Amino acid sequence: MVGCSVAIPASVNINKVFEVARALRGLTLRRHDAYDRRFYPPRDMDLETVVNYYMAMVAIDHRTNIGDTPFTREFSDGRYTGSDLLWRLGIEMLNRDPGFFSPGRLSRIDPLIVRDWLVGDYGPIWDYGVRAYLLRDLGIKVLRFLGTSVKILGMGVDEIINLLSNITAYEDPVRKKAYLLIKFLTARGLLKPDPGELRLPIDNHLTRITYRLGMVSLDQRVLDLVRNGVEVGRELDAILRLTVRDSWDAVIRLGKLDPVALDDFLWSLGRTVCLRDKPNCDKCPLKNVCEAHARGTFINEHTHNITYYY
Repeated sequence: MVGCSVAIPASVNINKVFEVARALRGLTLRRHDAYDRRFYPPRDMDLETVVNYYMAMVAIDHRTNIGDTPFTREFSDGRYTGSDLLWRLGIEMLNRDPGFFSPGRLSRIDPLIVRDWLVGDYGPIWDYGVRAYLLRDLGIKVLRFLGTSVKILGMGVDEIINLLSNITAYEDPVRKKAYLLIKFLTARGLLKPDPGELRLPIDNHLTRITYRLGMVSLDQRVLDLVRNGVEVGRELDAILRLTVRDSWDAVIRLGKLDPVALDDFLWSLGRTVCLRDKPNCDKCPLKNVCEAHARGTFINEHTHNITYYY
């Protein structure tokens, strides 16, 4: 219809992208330890067991709590919370029972097993039934499409992404878990993709940082939803996270950055500095290019809680 326009929910602010890329070029970005025994398999573990572990743990690596009750637990070496606790429980299971993550075992897994495995201070993880379903679906689909998980190591990134889209845990149109799996396998040296093929796994931390930096401009309607903490639908969530991912694609290209190291940096920044509600701006190495810091007003990521995508 002539004269009719459709509002775009979000758009990339290319000027801010240039600023952030320049700032990141001035930092030393290092990859996290891909062999940290608190979370990941040892170097000498057989390849199939390692790939099985990563495919399964990434499949269930999404929001660990809803509301104000954290998923947390004390161990002899300290307290673990959220995703850290999930992976700590994962490696403990792997050490006790290396065959637990095999596709054959996962294809028959009982939700009660998952309930008794993923336990924090306040009981089982909030959606253990969903995670059990995702693990079972993963096991069935790996057996159906691959036979053995290690076959993905001979594939290119696009081929892996297409294959994973058949698995419920990895069906997210923004491919958060798919790119997270590829990142882990790359960090372990099991995949050697061209850096231009890697994209960041976009979750709530990266989205919050992006909005605050000003790299993505939100339509007023969406901005109001974000400010008021209104739950957005799956379609809008995907549009917003795709725009966030596009902005970081540009940063990576312009800054000639290592995507694995950049994601490790941003994920840590979101969990320790650029926090929900109370960011620690004095500790932020990006505060000089942060739009929210300059204005003195902060928003969080958009609200989309009931999801297993991220």
